[in-house]
Amino acid sequence: MGAPTASGIHALLDPTAIQHSDTSPGNSHQVKADFAYGFPVHNNRLTMTPGVAVALSPTTSTTSLRWSLAPHSQHSQTPPWQLSLQGEREENTTTDTPVDHSLKLNFSLPF
Repeated sequence: MGAPTASGIHALLDPTAIQHSDTSPGNSHQVKADFAYGFPVHNNRLTMTPGVAVALSPTTSTTSLRWSLAPHSQHSQTPPWQLSLQGEREENTTTDTPVDHSLKLNFSLPF
C-alpha cells in the first residue's frame, strides 16, 4: 500500500501509506474490544466465562455482555457442550432511530 520506497521498513513508517490505504466512500472504520475470563466452578468440573465487548464506529456503537458455561477439559479431542447467553445493545449515532436490544441463548452439543 502507499507509495513505493527504497526498502520495506521505510514503507511501514511512510505516512502516505496510511493516507492512501482506504479512501473509498462507504467504508467505515471500527474499533472493537473484547474482554473475557474463564474460571473454574463446581469443583473444577466446569468453566464459567463472563465477558464484555464494545464495538465503536462512526455510525454505530454496540455493547454486549456475555456469559458461557462449558465442561473443563484440558486436552479433549472433541469440543465439549457449551451454554452461552449474550445481551447486546446497538445504537445508531447518526440518526434518531430507536436503540436495538437483543438477548441470545445458545446451546451447542457436538455429536
